[in-house]
Amino acid sequence: MIKNLMIPVCGLKYSQKAIEFGIELAYKIDADIIAVYILDENKSDSYDSLEDEGNEILANITKKANEKGVKVLEHLITGNPLRDMKIIAIRTNADGIIVHIHGRDESEKETVGSVTNLIIKTFEIPIILIKD
Repeated sequence: MIKNLMIPVCGLKYSQKAIEFGIELAYKIDADIIAVYILDENKSDSYDSLEDEGNEILANITKKANEKGVKVLEHLITGNPLRDMKIIAIRTNADGIIVHIHGRDESEKETVGSVTNLIIKTFEIPIILIKD
């Protein structure tokens, strides 16, 4: 049974579909949400703007989920998404994950993104892929 449903998010419109699906699923199965936003330590973007974006996205998830009575645990960290996503899943006892399939880079728009690909290959918990 899934009690802790992890939803890694970013600023892409595709992740919004994963968020909406995840909140609805968590509500239906009486699970908590682990919302994760990782500031990529390898990106040259402004840390402040990415942190603001991450905090806004996480706050929005929490607000929407709380309206349905779903508890959310927010995680905003600076790190390497390819490395740290699994660490967060293990430390938070995530037993299911919902991810969108599109990548952030232009080269990944029509394929599974690199982080999602890593999740598919390495996670040992149920994975739900959300497609646009």
